Amino acid sequence: MSEDFELLVDRQALCGTGPLWMSAQNCVYWVDLLRRELHTFYRDTGVDEVRVLPGKATALGATRQGQLIAAADGGFARVHLGRSGLEPVVQVRNGDRMSIGGCDPAGRFVACTATRSAELRASGCYVLEGHRARLLLDGLTAPGGVAWSPDGTRMYVVDLRTIWIYDYDAERARAHAGRKWVVCAESEGSPEGIAVDSDGCVWAAMHWSGRIHRYSPAGDLETVLWAPTRRVTGLAFGGSRLEELYVTSACFGYDEPAFTADPYAGSLLRFHPGATGAPLTPWQGI
Repeated sequence: MSEDFELLVDRQALCGTGPLWMSAQNCVYWVDLLRRELHTFYRDTGVDEVRVLPGKATALGATRQGQLIAAADGGFARVHLGRSGLEPVVQVRNGDRMSIGGCDPAGRFVACTATRSAELRASGCYVLEGHRARLLLDGLTAPGGVAWSPDGTRMYVVDLRTIWIYDYDAERARAHAGRKWVVCAESEGSPEGIAVDSDGCVWAAMHWSGRIHRYSPAGDLETVLWAPTRRVTGLAFGGSRLEELYVTSACFGYDEPAFTADPYAGSLLRFHPGATGAPLTPWQGI
């Protein structure tokens, strides 16, 4: 494993995912999907505050007012932190539940769906426009991550073991000319969370291998970090200069011998990767 990591939250999250840095609050939000938990890790104090939500949130976005928008259950919802509530905005059609998501460079919240059976090409990706969810991409199978280049002209989408790249029109929120960008070998793990740094390089959490990959804008593998658990699931840059990399992980399916072999599974970790993140645009919606 890489030596330059910190154990921030020693907790056996069943499916930790969706990390989101909030600079104004100096904290990282993240969720345990299967337990319906919303976590707030405060960087100054090291406290991890836990709220139980009425539904399963899978992806988070910041609003202009410092609140949260989420992909949750079967659609989009506002998060009310004070009462740990989810206020539905709109439901979507493709897939059984919501999956990964994030804000595009223009501040639109985009999220994908997933089917419980991972049915081939039965899932899609939606953009939230007011009280309407518009289909942005269809024909996805098991979306695992979405991110954009710093200039907003590229959209990256993880599906199964492949990272796809699309030409992106940030002004109109249109993605086209999708093509395979990186195809990951089974031995490398399964990419499940991605983030883009200020140089336009893509970082990917490789579930089941403990690897964290950095790909150049050309798709070349440049850096590999090794996490202390095989079960890494999501990434977010944070810190005062976005110089830190926060990493979520999972432990679903583990029995006692598996935990003995992989004791960091389900924890929240922090790395200092030697790169800085690209600032994220908050949600510009209602």
